[in-house]
Amino acid sequence: MIWKLALVLFAIGGISHIIFGIVYVTASEFMSYHAQALNVDWNRLGENYKTLFLALIRLAGVGGLVAGIVNLTLVSCLYHRVESRLIWLLIASSLIFQSMMNYVVYSVYINTPGDPPLLMVSNVSVTFIIATILLLAGFRGQHA
Repeated sequence: MIWKLALVLFAIGGISHIIFGIVYVTASEFMSYHAQALNVDWNRLGENYKTLFLALIRLAGVGGLVAGIVNLTLVSCLYHRVESRLIWLLIASSLIFQSMMNYVVYSVYINTPGDPPLLMVSNVSVTFIIATILLLAGFRGQHA
């Protein structure tokens, strides 16, 4: 039971990464908190800046898509067959991307007038931490 709950939580985190990825990859301009952070309106930027910002935003989006797809693939594999190396890969891939998201969003929150989605990103981080604890507890329980 603990094992399946952990996998559900990892899947929720993976889906959130995919949603983030889709939003950022399909963006036609930066988000409102980007405008707040830079204290500039999108329409006042030169074309070079617009191209650069969109490229960086879409790169972050692709990272979210890849992290989410890897996460959901590993969850699916672990649901059917338990392998310790897949467990560690799921934990590492999920927490690495999420840690970087936390760092970036918190940096924007602290260092700029922008109001990024810190609470949402923090909630996903807590979800992954709880999922990691449950996954390790479930794995230990199955192999004790």
